[in-house]
Amino acid sequence: MQTGLVSLDEFVSAVLGFADYGFATEPMMRLLTEVRIRDADVARYVNVDPAGEYTRTLIHRTPEVEVLALHWPTASSTPIHDHAGQRCWMVAHSGVFVVEDYRQIGGTRAPGHAVVERVATTPGVTVGMPDFRFERERDIHRVRVSPQCDGAISIHVYVRPYTSCLIFDEAAREAREMRVDTFNAPF
Repeated sequence: MQTGLVSLDEFVSAVLGFADYGFATEPMMRLLTEVRIRDADVARYVNVDPAGEYTRTLIHRTPEVEVLALHWPTASSTPIHDHAGQRCWMVAHSGVFVVEDYRQIGGTRAPGHAVVERVATTPGVTVGMPDFRFERERDIHRVRVSPQCDGAISIHVYVRPYTSCLIFDEAAREAREMRVDTFNAPF
């Protein structure tokens, strides 16, 4: 795969090419670090929610992998969540993000009683700085737009698409299941 500016079709083709190698982490991280998708290609997949929530738009899906574009209005964030044990890569297409890592210190990994605590915060996540989630200790996190940023767009690659994940309420000390297979709509 070439480096630098690529079309969305070239990017998806490169991602699908990693299937032969089991979607290994390092090649995917290198791809997300070295390429940038053309703005016009990504713009076709940006949906703005009038209520100011972030949106998830499906770009491509197979049984093995899905690629999404997320539009993030100013001050938006995800709930604290996991990825149902699946691998996820995120890279900023535009804007700046803050990623907060959590670990579960009580309860079980199921809906119900669950206690999480924040263990790290990574500010300034921007274009060319991919984030990878899979290992149990890095699976629970929250992503938000940096306070200095007027919105953002990110590209996400999920290996083994999933339909729901757990979201964690830190104050209530509980987890609940949330559907994540609705696209072109607020999360």
